[in-house]
Amino acid sequence: MNKKLIVVPFVITAAICAGIMYSKYDGSEALSKAYGNVDIRQSSLAFERSGRIVKLNFDEGQKVKKDEILAVLDTEALNYQIQIDEANMRQAKASLDEMVRGYRTEDIKQAGANVKRLEDNLKLATVTNERYQKLYRARSVSAQEKDNAFYSMTQIKAQLDEASAKYKQMLKGYRVEDIEKAQAQYDGAVAEVNYLNYQKNEQSVIKAPFDGVIRTRKSELGDMASPQSTVYELSVIDKKRVRVYLTEKQLPLVKVGAKAYISGVDDNKVEGNVAYISDTAMFTPKTVQTEDLRPDLVYEVRVDTNDPENRLRLGQSVTVEFSEK
Repeated sequence: MNKKLIVVPFVITAAICAGIMYSKYDGSEALSKAYGNVDIRQSSLAFERSGRIVKLNFDEGQKVKKDEILAVLDTEALNYQIQIDEANMRQAKASLDEMVRGYRTEDIKQAGANVKRLEDNLKLATVTNERYQKLYRARSVSAQEKDNAFYSMTQIKAQLDEASAKYKQMLKGYRVEDIEKAQAQYDGAVAEVNYLNYQKNEQSVIKAPFDGVIRTRKSELGDMASPQSTVYELSVIDKKRVRVYLTEKQLPLVKVGAKAYISGVDDNKVEGNVAYISDTAMFTPKTVQTEDLRPDLVYEVRVDTNDPENRLRLGQSVTVEFSEK
């Protein structure tokens, strides 16, 4: 009988201890778990200019690398415009080079010779005018002849002044203002060609901004595209973000930088790190599958992870277990 009395208290004590241990284990396990979804991180890709689509190089579900060309617009009209503007650019360059080099030596010599010829003509016209003035006073010539000699002299003098000014200008070269004007015209022509090439090589193609997978293709060959119309939706697949929600009891147990283990429908876990914990409480979002009551206040937590094998699907409901360390 004494043995029975000793055994019964021992069994009762063991059961109580086991219950306490189970309760502690179950509670700590619940506190280390949170529920949420994998963020859908995607970019809506469109052309920067309007035009007709002539190439679509990828379809839904295909993986792409950064800077790969996904789609191309028709650029035939741009090619013709580039040829026209390149011709204008060459013409502007020739004019600028001519001004920078100055007048040709042959032209300067010719202008100088023209000045010398007009100087000689003026000397002769001056002597002739003086002779006709004397003859007129002697009543040997008419007033008309006298006037003709005078106006011939003044006309030659005006031609000499004009030729001399031109000759001096040619000796000095083109004015700085004229050269700057020619430079500006050339720069404008170059900028126009560069802009057309930018339209052709950059605005008429869609390049992948990052490594990812084509989530949606919204256009077909021959469609008219515009900057407002999405052609592809590209999703991030390797670096993913998971948003989960912690209760007030869980909040003190999780720190930024702590390790976390993410699991979906299977038992495979993907390791990540806590990147952000919200300072503001919110009601549990309806999209989150949680064991707690939805009306409870929770705190949003972001977990970043690398998933090169694409085990976590975008938008998938997941469970996150936080490391105690």
